[in-house]
Formats: sequence, structure tokens, C-alpha cells
Amino acid sequence: MNNLLALTVALILWEWASPLWAGESTTVQPKFVVCTNCHGADGNNQELQGPNLAGQNSPYLIKQINLFLKDTRSHPILSSDSFKLGSDEAESLVAYYANLKPENPLNKLSVDGELMYSPCSACHGANGEGIAPFPRLLGQKPAYLEQQLVNFKNGVRQSSVMQAMAINLSAVVS
Repeated sequence: MNNLLALTVALILWEWASPLWAGESTTVQPKFVVCTNCHGADGNNQELQGPNLAGQNSPYLIKQINLFLKDTRSHPILSSDSFKLGSDEAESLVAYYANLKPENPLNKLSVDGELMYSPCSACHGANGEGIAPFPRLLGQKPAYLEQQLVNFKNGVRQSSVMQAMAINLSAVVS
């Protein structure tokens, strides 16, 4: 009976942790488990301020990881020494999140939202699905998106295109 219980627990843990393996490695990457604290094991963050990474396009995720690693983009955790990944680790992490299914993928915009979103569709897709290398917005929480627009507007995040777009949204984004 104890062997059956041990085998069952081992299989459950294997199933849970298997997406977190790096390439063909036989050791779980602890850095990946840490990521799930904010982004969720399934890539769907339950907090209002953090991004959902499930289904996010790979080129965008790689770019963002590189910005954090080079301290070009700032974040209390992701810019710290605890978030240092090699290129193989970064690619494994990106593949993991990019291949997860986004939760609630069909956010329906109001008519006003559709009018405001229209200029965004050239880069982010007609439905917010993202056109690589630009990020998927579909399924992101409104509070997170609004905070990122504020960050672009205030120069906390750097992108000449997004900073110009955020300035045009001054009536919505303070």
C-alpha cells in the first residue's frame, strides 16, 4: 500500500513539474518554479497587476527577458541577481509559457474600447492576439495594461512607438 501511495504521489509531482524541465535535463529548474509565484503555473496570473504569460509569443518574451537581464527594463525581482538566466534557460522558460493555453482569451471590447484600440491593431492584431514580435494583449487584465501604458507614458518603459501611443491616450491614462 505504501509503495502504491508513493508511486501515486511521484506521478502527480512528475505531471505537475514536467513542463518546468529545461530541455532534456533531468533536474527541475528552481528559477522556473519561482516564476509561477507571480505568473501562475499555468501562465495565467491571478493578481491584477502582473501579466499573463500563457500563450504570449516567443519573440516578445525573449526580448523582455533580455531587457530585464541587461537592466534595460526595471522590476524589483526580475532586475535582481536572483533572475539570471543563461540563453538555454531563457529559451526553455519562453517555450514553456508560450505553449500554455491562455485563460479567458476572449475579452470583448466595448464600442469605445474598439475605437481606442483601432490604432493598436497594426502591431497587436485585430483581436489583440499579438503579431510577433509584438505582445499578445488578449487575455491581459485591464489594470495591467493600463499600468503598462502609464509606464510607457512616463518613460519607465522604453519604446518610442509605445511612448507616442501612450501620450495620445492622455485622457484615459493618467
